[in-house]
Amino acid sequence: MTVDYNEFAKTFSNSRKNMKWEEIEYFLSFLNSDNRGENLENNFNILDVWCWNWRFLNFFKESKIWKLNNYNYLGVDLSKNLLEEAKNRNLDNDFLELNMLNLEKINKKFKYIFFIASFHHLDNIEDRINVLKKAYDLLEEDWVIFMTNWSLNSDLNKEKYSESIVKWSENKFWSLDYNIKIWKFNRYYHSFCISELTYLFENTWFNIIENKEFENKRNFISILRK
Repeated sequence: MTVDYNEFAKTFSNSRKNMKWEEIEYFLSFLNSDNRGENLENNFNILDVWCWNWRFLNFFKESKIWKLNNYNYLGVDLSKNLLEEAKNRNLDNDFLELNMLNLEKINKKFKYIFFIASFHHLDNIEDRINVLKKAYDLLEEDWVIFMTNWSLNSDLNKEKYSESIVKWSENKFWSLDYNIKIWKFNRYYHSFCISELTYLFENTWFNIIENKEFENKRNFISILRK
């Protein structure tokens, strides 16, 4: 991960707040169709890993679960300045400055955990497995993780970002690393393939509900149950 979001947190936050996230809407449709959500006890916990500013909360507040229940939201992120952006707009929710590599420092369990455009920033398989294991430990039995990862090698993206491929980065799953420019900064991304994601999830004990390239060809979506 080669970029410090603190250096341009406000600009980055403003550029993302009105983005349309069809994948999150799809996740919320899953939540809305899950009858268990209607019987959740009050004050159940939700974790948003690398929450950035407030983008996910705006979507979640449209869900049936949000309207039926009181929930405890925790957003964690590496960037102190992005968290300040989030806190200023969501005074009733909790935020914590934390590297996802240190999820074990959180001392509560969650019914839902979200990794929205965050997991693909991990730059080695050991960290990916460790983060998934820690997320597994934080998840309550029989509840769910939702994840998006950028599908950089899709028909939609591969030509646009072909110049950003890191040379010699192809791994045993034929996945590639990318170094993509954002203003004057570079961001690292790992472009997963389905077989690699399946390997990671199966080797960290998850039951895979869905794991596929989304219809818009921008991202892979994964829904996992403990």
